[in-house]
Amino acid sequence: MKHSVVMIVGGGPAGMTAAIQLRRYGFDPLVFESKRLGGLLWNANLVENYPGFPGGISGPELVKKISQQFSHLGIRMKRQQIERVDYDGEIFTVESKYQSFTCDVLVLAAGTKPNQFPSGLIPDEAASRVYYEVSDLADRCKASIAIIGAGDAAFDYALNLASWENEVMIFNRGTEIKALPLLLDRVLKFSSITYYQNTSLNAVQSVEGKLQLGMVDVSGKTSYKVDALLGALGRSPTGPHRTERLSANLAHLQENGRLHLVGDLHNGIYRQTAIAVGDGLKAAMKIYQFLRGEDEQ
Repeated sequence: MKHSVVMIVGGGPAGMTAAIQLRRYGFDPLVFESKRLGGLLWNANLVENYPGFPGGISGPELVKKISQQFSHLGIRMKRQQIERVDYDGEIFTVESKYQSFTCDVLVLAAGTKPNQFPSGLIPDEAASRVYYEVSDLADRCKASIAIIGAGDAAFDYALNLASWENEVMIFNRGTEIKALPLLLDRVLKFSSITYYQNTSLNAVQSVEGKLQLGMVDVSGKTSYKVDALLGALGRSPTGPHRTERLSANLAHLQENGRLHLVGDLHNGIYRQTAIAVGDGLKAAMKIYQFLRGEDEQ
């Protein structure tokens, strides 16, 4: 079983920042990321509240810059999905499907997962055309795409897709728009984006290579044919299973500096890149103090 002083589960902005700062301190953290570094930044059309970029920066471009710094420092990373974490009173055990590892200090930065459509709504034959991350549609061009949702993600995804020359429809089951007003203003300027309110999805079929969406609006039932369906239905915290033994000691481990929950995993509605980066940096600083046996000043 391989041992590291510090392990980080998750390679989004919080996990990457924690690793970068720990490397600056002279530690050699091991980062686990099952997909690709960057997390939800791959979905972001434009990040405008991250300091240092007056005109904003696209999510993928910001990932590229952070990844270059990450790679330059020679930070170790394993592309594995961590499924279980435990604590035996002295060390943490971190388990993937293939291997087990141990560490003295653990950072959980696994982020969130998208909420999915209700069970039974999407038939098996239509599943390959249903998405929950706009980054999975990055190669789509001149397609018709429906988005279900009315928050920041739905409108930001629409801007991304429209910029790739797609025809986009946003369906809001109510009338309240939860997205930032500036996102709404930008969406309304795109002739290739159409917004519908009081329109609910109640059926999905695969018909001749397209998806036929059964909708209900104020006039009754209607339908739309599209090439793809994108759910922007909110997100929920994710991460490896925590054993009962670990969960029972969770608060104590966080208080004494052995365990750190950072980024979107625990930030609720405050899912912003700058906050995640700050979380990762703060965790690394606390870990440095803990490993040096110093009290917080």
